[in-house]
Amino acid sequence: MKTMAALLLIACGLGAGLFEAMRLRARERELRVFADALAALKSAAAYTSGDLYALLELCEDNDFLRLVRRDMEPYDAWTQASRMFFTRQADRALADAFLRGFGKTDLEGQLAYMQLFETRTAEALEVARQDVRLKCRLYTMLGLFSGTVLALILI
Repeated sequence: MKTMAALLLIACGLGAGLFEAMRLRARERELRVFADALAALKSAAAYTSGDLYALLELCEDNDFLRLVRRDMEPYDAWTQASRMFFTRQADRALADAFLRGFGKTDLEGQLAYMQLFETRTAEALEVARQDVRLKCRLYTMLGLFSGTVLALILI
C-alpha cells in the first residue's frame, strides 16, 4: 500500500512539473500566433484601405483573428477574443493596448504603430522562448524531485 501511495505522489509531482512546462509552451505559442496576426494585419493594411473588419476578412487563417467576432463593436470583439485566447493577463493587456490606438492616424502612422506592436510582441515572445528553454526541464525535474521526497518522507 505504501509503495502505491509513493508512486502516486511521484506521479503527481511529475504531473505538476509537466503542467507548468506545458503552460510555458502554451504562452510561447499564443505569442507566436499573435505576432503572426499583427504581421498579417500590417500586410493587409498596407495594400487595402478599410476598417478592422475589412482587414480581418483578409486574415481569417490566423487562430487569434478568427476569434474576433464580426457582429460586435470592434473594441469589445477584440477584447473578448484576447480574453479567450491568452492565458496570461500581461499578454491580454498587450493585445488590448494594440486596438486602443488602432485606426487613429493615417496609413503611414498606422503601419508605424503596427510595427511598434510587432516589436513589443517579439520582445515578449523572446522572453517566453527563454522561459521555455530555461524553465521547462527545471519544472519537470522539480516536480519529480518533490514527489519523490514526499514519497520518501511518508515511507
